[in-house]
Amino acid sequence: MSIPAGGAGIYTVPVRLDAMEGDTGMWTYAGRDTAIDLGSSTVRMHVAGRGIVCREPSVLARSRRTGRILALGTPALEMAGRDPDADLVRPVREGAPTDTDEVEYLMRRLVRRHLRRHYTARPRLVVTVPSGVNSVYARALEFSAYQAGARRVTLVPVPVAAAAGMGLITGGRAVAVVADIGAELTDVGVIAFGGLVTAHTVAVGGTHLDRAIAALARQEFGVALSPAEAEAAKLAVGTAPCPGRRPVRAVTVHGRDVETGLPRPVELTTRDVQGAIAKPVEEIVEAIRAGLRGCAPEIAGDLLSAGISLTGGSSRLPGLDRLIGDRTGLTAVVRDPTGDAAVIGAAEVHRAVGDRPELPDPRRPLARLTTSVPQF
Repeated sequence: MSIPAGGAGIYTVPVRLDAMEGDTGMWTYAGRDTAIDLGSSTVRMHVAGRGIVCREPSVLARSRRTGRILALGTPALEMAGRDPDADLVRPVREGAPTDTDEVEYLMRRLVRRHLRRHYTARPRLVVTVPSGVNSVYARALEFSAYQAGARRVTLVPVPVAAAAGMGLITGGRAVAVVADIGAELTDVGVIAFGGLVTAHTVAVGGTHLDRAIAALARQEFGVALSPAEAEAAKLAVGTAPCPGRRPVRAVTVHGRDVETGLPRPVELTTRDVQGAIAKPVEEIVEAIRAGLRGCAPEIAGDLLSAGISLTGGSSRLPGLDRLIGDRTGLTAVVRDPTGDAAVIGAAEVHRAVGDRPELPDPRRPLARLTTSVPQF
């Protein structure tokens, strides 16, 4: 999914002022400004004055029998395959909400848990979204955020938030290229002249690498691997196909024999994993190349000096930065090894634009799109 120059920015949705009429002081109490990075794999939360307070898997465990939510985050993952009544639900797929009720539950629980005694407050909330998000998903996320208790919602594209979190749009730097390689989405954005001038998103990420490894184990060795075991193999011996010789390592993972149904170990080497993930890695590289093609010729020289800043969990795949550099001609560097840049930058952006007045007339359109990047 691509957007033209000037077609993305900070999407601010002011609260309905008429809906606030009649609220008691308890519900209009100003909570701490809160930033949430809703990733397909991990949700991160930043509270003003306290920093990052949460890094949880963005997964829920729901009862098959009653439909009730049983657990959130790590406890939900621990129930997978162990509790026959638990069904794992991922409320965010490819950076967008799949179910407004589940996303509302996720945000509400996080806000109540980490605002401590002020759980009845209505904080100003900023949420990161893919740069190519459409109005349908934006409205769904807006609805979920207000239902979760927010009094004002700001949606910030991931490349803008990550650039702010990594300090790429401070100190007068004119151009920044950010490639966020997440679990299910690769989001590439070019920031120049104070705004997000072009962006490109492709549905490929770390989970596609895991599926490719699981498919290899089934086809070549007759073993069915769980997503967790496939990811463990990727982390242990996975590398991007790139020039140069790398040491061959091996890892033993455990799965279920396809024919007998019994547990069985299988040894995967660096060459096995490298060959399995070659196709999705190529798609990630091509997504970054496509994001750069939309840039104007006037900033070509600046792109060469700025390079590509990589963020997201999948950007840490060994050799991926070198492969991207060889294929694009730009220096690619992993500047965010923790994956926290987006939520930190979202909090910075929110601090810069948070004092802007809300729309006084509730009859005016709720959505307001600002393409400029705040200068800090």
